[in-house]
Amino acid sequence: MSTARVDFTRGAAERIAAVVRRVEQGDRDGTPLTFTRVDTPAGTMRIVAFTGAWGKSTLKTVTIDPTTATMTVSNIFASISSSNCSRKGAAARIGETWYLISAEGG
Repeated sequence: MSTARVDFTRGAAERIAAVVRRVEQGDRDGTPLTFTRVDTPAGTMRIVAFTGAWGKSTLKTVTIDPTTATMTVSNIFASISSSNCSRKGAAARIGETWYLISAEGG
């Protein structure tokens, strides 16, 4: 559990306080809060591994982590400078095309 401090804007704090006051005064007509898992459709995101430079708007063959399977991904995220180290990132599928949407630093 995090003990990090959270700061709210004045407007956000006032909205939260108004809701708390309304519930404490007995206005419970609203629907209850529910917490459900949000899943992405199967096969729409993958963690990928790659090495070397990768220019923005170019394709690269990457390895689907943690397997040895590969796929071609289009980098729409940002140019990645040359490096001998391996990197990981996230790829998302839109239609039939896979796109790099994030990459770890390195």
